[in-house]
Amino acid sequence: MGLTSALNTAVFGLGYNQRQLDVTAANIANADTAGYSKKTVSANAYVDANGNIAGIEATELRRVINEQVQANYFGSLADTNYAKHLADYTDRLDDIFGTIGDTSSLTAVAGRMSSALQTLVNDPGNYAVQSEAVAAADAFARELNSSHEKITSLRQEADDALARQTESVNRLLSSIEDTDAAIRDATQAGVTTAEMEDERDRLVEQLSGYLDVEVSRGADGTLAIQTADGQQLYADGKPSTLSFTSTHSLQPGQPGNTITVRTPGGSTYDLIAASRSGSMVAMAELRDDILTEAQTQLDTIAAEVSLAFSNVTVDSTAATVGPDSGYDLDVSALQPGNTVTLEYTDSSGQAQTVTLVAVDDASLLPLDNSATANPGDTVYGIDISSGTPATYITNITAALAGTGLQVSNDGSDNLRILGDTGGPTSVQSLSAEVTVTANSDQGLGLAIFVDQRAGTDLFTDALENGGQRVGYASGISINPDLLADSGLLVNYQTTPTANSTNDPARVQHLANALSSRKTHFDPGSGIGSTSTPFQGTVLDFVNHTVAFQGNQADDAATYSKSKEALTMNLAIRYEESYAVDLDAELAFMVQLENAYAANARVMQTVKELFDELLNIV
Repeated sequence: MGLTSALNTAVFGLGYNQRQLDVTAANIANADTAGYSKKTVSANAYVDANGNIAGIEATELRRVINEQVQANYFGSLADTNYAKHLADYTDRLDDIFGTIGDTSSLTAVAGRMSSALQTLVNDPGNYAVQSEAVAAADAFARELNSSHEKITSLRQEADDALARQTESVNRLLSSIEDTDAAIRDATQAGVTTAEMEDERDRLVEQLSGYLDVEVSRGADGTLAIQTADGQQLYADGKPSTLSFTSTHSLQPGQPGNTITVRTPGGSTYDLIAASRSGSMVAMAELRDDILTEAQTQLDTIAAEVSLAFSNVTVDSTAATVGPDSGYDLDVSALQPGNTVTLEYTDSSGQAQTVTLVAVDDASLLPLDNSATANPGDTVYGIDISSGTPATYITNITAALAGTGLQVSNDGSDNLRILGDTGGPTSVQSLSAEVTVTANSDQGLGLAIFVDQRAGTDLFTDALENGGQRVGYASGISINPDLLADSGLLVNYQTTPTANSTNDPARVQHLANALSSRKTHFDPGSGIGSTSTPFQGTVLDFVNHTVAFQGNQADDAATYSKSKEALTMNLAIRYEESYAVDLDAELAFMVQLENAYAANARVMQTVKELFDELLNIV
């Protein structure tokens, strides 16, 4: 190697050493900067025809980062944020329902109402005890109102959060667009992009908390971002635009507005439907599913406790015509939502149950079997809008035409259903469940609760206008007549003679309706299923609902903790993959300084040799 070659090599080495020293110093200075990744310098050495070093170029500033660990960490952020929000809201929801041992819980309030009625059974004429029973019922209704309102507030809170998050995601996509453009320009100009890539990673990290996104890099270093099911969020340097209109009046049982995405190409899609995780998905699920389901549970409780008190059974009377027997039933008291239940054995010997549901709107017909919670019945809707029992019977006759039963008017506008010995079919029972319309002289039932969302209406569980029970918990109220006269809990008959104020028959009926009467509960409440709905008393359902909310909150908390632990572990691994090791950098700087000194010494030696040569000459 000639002196010139040695000098060139030393000069090139000094330049490369200086670049490495600059990068190493920057690494040390930014060791504690969040999101800063360790940088290294790569070099190309150029050799002439004689094999001598003709040049060394520090070609690229590279980031030291494990992209697979990064992808795993970013992916876990969506799941963690999703689980975190679910845990937070379900915990607050659990607080609304309370715990079974909590004296202010829904269970406790329902229990006090039941206890007050049982106490009144033993002392029906005691005004103070009557008043206590009314107060307990009033407190139960108010607890349902309050709980429903609080859940509506949680739904609104989730809706407001979606509006804020939509704005945040739009800002992040816009910032990614700006950073991507700067990276593309820098790449074309041959300028390092490492610092800009760090900034872009921080933006993608934030975005990953909102949605579970798939991120890829193009040949020019720019990004492509898609939703979980492959819908475009960012591509070719252009972001999609998210739009969301806040749902200022969330209606019971109704979902709120969704988030619409418009791509640069003009196509649109539903962001929530295209995603599986992240805080935005959690908020939409809470608003439209989890919290709505909780309101449905309250509505179910309100509906069933009202019906338990106010509905009475209308029994049929035996009827025989020739060889065929069955029953006659008075259907004149039917109101929308009331039912007639028929049990019979068909021609093949199979037991059948039919439920006839009264409706006042013929457009609702025909009804599906899901119109009742009983999984074993066949449902027919009966139009009673005429207000004429004879027409009811005509409609029932048409509905049951295929059963092989003999259905007719008995001549006094009572429904007659007989078996057919030639069929053969046989009728086992026939009865109706109707809502009392007066405070007395209609049996032992009493409308303790009424619907005060639009005046004071009886609750009959009508199916019209989307169903009376939807949102009923927000409007259930103690009957004003009962507030004015607590003696109605006891006095149920005025003709032919007034019953004694010490007669416990009515209050015993009411107490039993709450704690002994069993029914099927709507599986739409999330408790039970269509094939195996929850069956029990109203108190059973209240207790089960409170337990359900507690279990849901516990499960969400456990899930959140597991996801958080996973994300923390990935965060540590991710940080380790790019973080600056001060000890290693300081040691490397010493090596660079030694190398710098060695190159300088070479240059000094070459200089001295040249001086000697010049002196010889």
